[in-house]
Amino acid sequence: MSRSYDSIEGDIAKARDDLATTLDEIIDRVNPKNLATEGKERATAALRDPRVLAVLGGIAALVVGGITVSMANKRKERQRIEAYLAARRAL
Repeated sequence: MSRSYDSIEGDIAKARDDLATTLDEIIDRVNPKNLATEGKERATAALRDPRVLAVLGGIAALVVGGITVSMANKRKERQRIEAYLAARRAL
């Protein structure tokens, strides 16, 4: 059974429309503005998750603690150096 010319032409037109729709969707998905908006929405949603907030809070506490310990160590080292220099001057 052969298909009619009109049937084949209709199938081609439908395939062309489907392809155009698919291309429009691809163009919309890879648009940098849309990608940025989607990324921003994902990041905002992730930052609202209590588990993520807990992890970020823990990391922040570690960083602040590390800076505090580092500053304390530097202060002690500076005091040791000043005491050493003062002892050397006293000689």
